[in-house]
Amino acid sequence: MTHTDHVATVVFDEVGGDGLLLKPGANLKHGLPNFEEQFGAPTSLEEDLLVLASAIFACDLAFKRGEREAITRRIRLTVPVVNTAAFERVRRELQFALWTLSHDAWDVRFTAREGTPEANGAFQAGSPGKALLFSGGLDSFAAAVKFGDAGETVKLVSHVTANRAVSSSQENLLAHLDDRYPGQFERAAFRVSGFDRSSVGLPFPSDSDREETQRTRSFLFLSLAALVARRNRIQDVVMIAENGQMAIHLPLTAARISAFSTHTAHPEFVATMGPIMSKLLGYPIEITNPFLYLTKAEVVSDVVRDHADQLAHAVSCWKASRVRKDYNHCGYCVPCLIRRVSIEAHGTALPEYARDLLTEDVGDLRPDDDGKRNLVELCEFVATIDGRSQAALEDEYPDLINEHIDPVEAIGMYKRFATEAKAVFSSYPNVAKLF
Repeated sequence: MTHTDHVATVVFDEVGGDGLLLKPGANLKHGLPNFEEQFGAPTSLEEDLLVLASAIFACDLAFKRGEREAITRRIRLTVPVVNTAAFERVRRELQFALWTLSHDAWDVRFTAREGTPEANGAFQAGSPGKALLFSGGLDSFAAAVKFGDAGETVKLVSHVTANRAVSSSQENLLAHLDDRYPGQFERAAFRVSGFDRSSVGLPFPSDSDREETQRTRSFLFLSLAALVARRNRIQDVVMIAENGQMAIHLPLTAARISAFSTHTAHPEFVATMGPIMSKLLGYPIEITNPFLYLTKAEVVSDVVRDHADQLAHAVSCWKASRVRKDYNHCGYCVPCLIRRVSIEAHGTALPEYARDLLTEDVGDLRPDDDGKRNLVELCEFVATIDGRSQAALEDEYPDLINEHIDPVEAIGMYKRFATEAKAVFSSYPNVAKLF
């Protein structure tokens, strides 16, 4: 597999640098105003991490992947930081985490920036509660409901961009949580992205020229959540809530292995990030996924039963910002198909898809139709999971051989999903034929 080479440099007052220039507060929105609004002035370490995490995410957006063998990228990013020693201590682990997440070769370099490093032991744990990544999707909403019902106090952490579908989803779901569980939830929202400032010599690609996969968003998200947890002195955990199907994310076919498949909540990445954040911030950060061995249908069961009027507000689609007006879901990407199975498995159907793929005659669609490809491959995956033994599936999917995955639990979860999917698809004659 070949690599496409890219270079980026974070700049402050200076004008020089290699490759794409990212200037915080100019063409790089790094969440500093949002942080200051919530917590006041940041320490130098907090600002360093905001800049690093936003710069990584901006590079992910700015450098488009190639096709097929050129899908992986080699990215060299130089970031000036005040707390150089702290970042050098985690540099190797950081680059490994980014590779696990994106399957790109990251070379992150730190240079010294003028300022006073943060003192050791600046924050001590002691407050009850949890920090939860709150994306506006079904899974994070289901986690909020779970902890709301348990009487927990939860700090929600959201990443906001110009995507109105997602930001509206977050706002609507938060309003519902505040109404249903008064005083239990508080949200910290951070606007982070790249913006074109060509007029002052700081260009950034337009939406149409950006990479769509955004696989490093989880690194940004967890960095923000770690900062929020530390500032609130939370002694419990930071949670990334993702159903097991999408977290473990076994490839539907051999064509989707490795860099061709997303790993945004993969157990290995999640396990790596806790120690990185703990070492970097000098504060105990435990990161967990409470839904690792649950199907999406199992995750959303309480939502469908007790909060069904909120289902339409939660956005699952990878293409939400590009779906035609009046819809938030394309209906044919893999997350849309899995969402549909998870909701319809409980006997609820929503007219929320711009394309009602399950009612189309899939056999008559063009071979290069993305919807056809996704649905056919999902059905083949379901048939494979349903029809093979534990041992055969471990041979078929070597990704299950990982110290952070229990293969028995994982395969049990996938077999339950296969049962759910076949039951839902059996209601659609054109899809049932695929089995």
